[in-house]
Amino acid sequence: MDTLMTRFYKHYPHLKHNKAVDSFISKEENRTLIEQFLHEPNAEREHELNEAFKSHYFDIRFTAYVSSSLYFHSVNFDKKHRTYSERHPLTLDKKTDQGDGQAFIDLVPDHSDSLSPFKNYSTLAECLEDDDLLAGYMALTERQQRILDLAYVQEWSDTEIARSMGVSQQAISKSHKKALNALRTLLQKKE
Repeated sequence: MDTLMTRFYKHYPHLKHNKAVDSFISKEENRTLIEQFLHEPNAEREHELNEAFKSHYFDIRFTAYVSSSLYFHSVNFDKKHRTYSERHPLTLDKKTDQGDGQAFIDLVPDHSDSLSPFKNYSTLAECLEDDDLLAGYMALTERQQRILDLAYVQEWSDTEIARSMGVSQQAISKSHKKALNALRTLLQKKE
């Protein structure tokens, strides 16, 4: 505790350990008022100090009020939203009439597996129909071919490829880019 607080609490021992007073004293403009009052106590300076504390205390109470008000309004909003959602579910969230507890969304088939165009292939060479592109692919190193296979046929990220090959993600990214540039250069020469 600094000397100002010690002197202040000597005059007002009943205010010691009051968090509102501690936060009031921690502000520089209030410390100046306290110093002036302690240096030359008079009714006018005491009035200024009291007014400053009233303003500070109002700010604390107002902030607490707004905070609790926001909390209760958010809880209330959440309850109303949940009630509305239960009473008016979206079409796919409604329960089917089959009595098995399923919703309509459960009846929608999952076609995520069919989104991959190379699902039935193991290497990119099996997928390529353009002869020039296939020749360019075959001219790449085995490592570059493996990276392209994993990236485009298996749809792995550079991080996953790096983990499987035991190298850094940056090395895979660099090799990937180099392989694509080699293919681009080869195809540009053919044109």
